[in-house]
Amino acid sequence: MIDESPKMAGQNRPAVFELKGYVIGLKKIGVILSLLIAVMVVGVAVPCSSETGWPFNNAQSDTVTISRAEYERLQKYAKLEYLMQMVDLYYYEEYDEEEMLEYAAYGLMGGVGDMYTRYISKEDMEASMESMLGEYCGIGCLLLANSEDNTITVTRVFKGSPAEKAGIRAQDRIVYVNDVYYTAYEMNDAVDQMRGKAGESVKVTVMRGLETIDFDIVREDIEINYVEYEILEEENLGYVILYDFFAEAADEIDKAYQEFINAGVEGVILDLRSNGGGMVSVAEGIAELILPEGVVYSVKDKYGNEQSYSTDSKYYDLPLVVLIDEYSASASEILAGAVRDHKAGTLVGVTSFGKGVIQYEFEIGDGSGVAITMGRYYTPSGECIHEAGITPDVVVELPEEAVTKYGMNNLPRESDTQLQAAIDVLKQSETK
Repeated sequence: MIDESPKMAGQNRPAVFELKGYVIGLKKIGVILSLLIAVMVVGVAVPCSSETGWPFNNAQSDTVTISRAEYERLQKYAKLEYLMQMVDLYYYEEYDEEEMLEYAAYGLMGGVGDMYTRYISKEDMEASMESMLGEYCGIGCLLLANSEDNTITVTRVFKGSPAEKAGIRAQDRIVYVNDVYYTAYEMNDAVDQMRGKAGESVKVTVMRGLETIDFDIVREDIEINYVEYEILEEENLGYVILYDFFAEAADEIDKAYQEFINAGVEGVILDLRSNGGGMVSVAEGIAELILPEGVVYSVKDKYGNEQSYSTDSKYYDLPLVVLIDEYSASASEILAGAVRDHKAGTLVGVTSFGKGVIQYEFEIGDGSGVAITMGRYYTPSGECIHEAGITPDVVVELPEEAVTKYGMNNLPRESDTQLQAAIDVLKQSETK
């Protein structure tokens, strides 16, 4: 899930590890291939030049020597070089070679066939950082790349945002932006179109059920609140809504718990509905607050390497209910799965989204980057919930007529059957 920016994450603003690295950009391929593809002599070892230190340089010749293995590797990219030469020879106007290579980078990563693995332009990397810090200019909604129907699904509309003022609701499917059609795979391109300068308008077309609705929305500067909390006075329970695992969310939840304890609440409801994930490090920080000592999750890569994260025994030991729904994904599922496996609380709602893979984000030297799915994550019991989701302990559906009337984010409390069920679970635990 993302908030009009390709953060991880999640795009699916999708979960992202805070790992940075540098890789060779595709922009250098043209130079490399132009120099090396035509090499005819293969497999001859050449000593390093004492003057330059370059292992394949011969100061007395215009040729270079490479190994057969390197030549065969470069042959794989010969089509790219050939296509660029064809454009250079025959295209009837001037063209931008850098722009061609930028599109090649998008295509190369798209060819992986995984909607979470993608190339990130320099502009999108900067926009992603803005969103993680909680500020950007756009329409004010969170989006999810929905693999079930390949649509861009709205999972949250910020209060007071341009999207809310226009009438966009959670569960709307964005299909056109400025009359251009976008699928889940092009969500980042759609995001680029929805972001822009404050005061400028953007046309957004959504599917709501079988109805198609157009909205002309004026962009505004958006300040994202990742955490909201209150004390339900009548029930004497703490209620925390966590919208995303970004910025200082763990600190905000820590602050909420301190207020709850000072007020003497009898339990806490943590609402992860429509939370599509975010930074795994933030999920780890929250786990430290609500879970006893033990493993929170583990990650396995294709080589069989395994890495796990564990908490200590210092936590707020209060009765807990976690609300999840079909849009609770990635880091939300990591946290919910750990709560379930450690029997630290009760899960209420409906089966979660089922994003059990984690992306690492690498920054390339020119400011662009790539997000690569590098492993599956597992709950403490060893379960991988990818494409399956987590089934809650207490299954409760929301009333369809109320969601249609008010929108999922604006349900009156008395119509929120999942929240009412969470309250009942905590009240029952008090009587035991």
